[in-house]
Amino acid sequence: MSIDDAISTELDRDLTALRTALARHPFPTSQDDILALLVARREPARLLWRTAALDRRRSYVSADEVCDEITGATDSGMPPPPGR
Repeated sequence: MSIDDAISTELDRDLTALRTALARHPFPTSQDDILALLVARREPARLLWRTAALDRRRSYVSADEVCDEITGATDSGMPPPPGR
């Protein structure tokens, strides 16, 4: 498995975990609200790192929109989470 394959697999797992965490979260929402939710729920730090790719000024209308932006940031060269 190449490093690109490993990062892609980890991204898929992280996005699934993020969708689960956001399942009952009200939308529209902001990056700050998502970060606060993840901290309050004691979600893994890698989800906070992934969420850091979101635009702080934007309002997101769905978990899919959140995950699409994170995927786009990863595709544009954002490095994998620390420890990966």
